[in-house]
Amino acid sequence: MRLIRPVLSVAAFTVATASCSEHTARLAAPAGANFIVNGVPTGNSYPNVGALLFDFNRDGVINGDDEWCTGSLIAPTIFLTAAHCVVTPYTSSVTQFYVSFSPDLYASSFRYIAATGFTYDPQFGHDVAHYHDLALIFLPAKATKGMTPLRLPAAGILDRLTASGAFSKQLFVNVGYGTSASRTGPRDFAYDGKRNTSKSEFMALRPTWLGLLMNTSATGEGGDCYGDSGGPKFIDGDATTIYATVTTGDFECRATTWDWRLDTPEARGFLGQYLTLP
Repeated sequence: MRLIRPVLSVAAFTVATASCSEHTARLAAPAGANFIVNGVPTGNSYPNVGALLFDFNRDGVINGDDEWCTGSLIAPTIFLTAAHCVVTPYTSSVTQFYVSFSPDLYASSFRYIAATGFTYDPQFGHDVAHYHDLALIFLPAKATKGMTPLRLPAAGILDRLTASGAFSKQLFVNVGYGTSASRTGPRDFAYDGKRNTSKSEFMALRPTWLGLLMNTSATGEGGDCYGDSGGPKFIDGDATTIYATVTTGDFECRATTWDWRLDTPEARGFLGQYLTLP
């Protein structure tokens, strides 16, 4: 599970095909590394994809050291992320979260917004097939003035597109602040604090899950990793609509990623309580 980037040790969780626990070592970014997995910095692109921050070291929110997860602005005051980012051994119902849309969390231009509250799907963690891994972070009015929120998908759209054959070799776009991953050999998860993007090939569609390939050596494309939890999945060529959010993948971030669909009755039942759905 993509809980947080490798900074501190947290309890291990098991979801679908993966079990992910964090590492105690602080990982330095090697020179010239690509992040997410086989990705590149977004720069000013994807300005409505942000980082979820949490002051877990209790030394103030200073920079990318406090990056916890990724998420997306879906309404002027609503930031969508994963439930497993807010329900952890280190957070509680009164935890203060922050959101930053800065493309580089270590730059002098780094800014953040203090959340006014948060909620998550009350059915979160029910079972693998119905995991309900969604959370909403609430932001102050006018804090995102001038930003265009991302759209949510129409009901059942992924089923219809798959049935039509539209997803044969379809690429999806990953965007997030998480780590990269070594392709072979010992596990290495480099981190640079930048919002990065990569692409992954379609693999499979399940009733509540979107499965993508991220075997870079085989596909030449990329994927996501630790710290990308809650981040958006776009269909390549459309950066306006989120179709799923990052939940889990293999421990080494080298094979597959499984993402929680947003076009299902499960997702829409929760999201529809807080905003109007297409």
